[in-house]
Amino acid sequence: MNIRKYIDLRLIGIVGSCLLIVSQFSSWYSGLSLINIFLITTSVAIEDSFLYLFPLISGIICFIGTFLVLYKLEYKLNSVIINFIGLGFFLIFIIEIVPKDFLYIGSVGFYFAVIGALLILLDVINVLKLNNNLIEEGN
Repeated sequence: MNIRKYIDLRLIGIVGSCLLIVSQFSSWYSGLSLINIFLITTSVAIEDSFLYLFPLISGIICFIGTFLVLYKLEYKLNSVIINFIGLGFFLIFIIEIVPKDFLYIGSVGFYFAVIGALLILLDVINVLKLNNNLIEEGN
């Protein structure tokens, strides 16, 4: 059974980006979504509040990067660079916010975000492998 016959593997990045965006609006800490936590921390401590928007920003950036490769296959390298920038924002979020409140995480939003980031990383590997295959075919 060939899975490539049924599913375009380039859609993995779109699914991962959508999961990152959905994770922003699903519960993370004690039943609150990150958008709710952002609104609460904006009124109290502004310096860390913008970090709670990083999964949303990361999901949007990675969605744009993945859409580029779906739009035109020649934009593969640009897509990989944009996806790494988006994953960098998510990595900053994971390093800065999650260790402080790790005991309270166990909700759906965290798992959506981690699975989404892993799917985006798999999409980057798939795009780079596709790039390698096209180079070998050209020689």
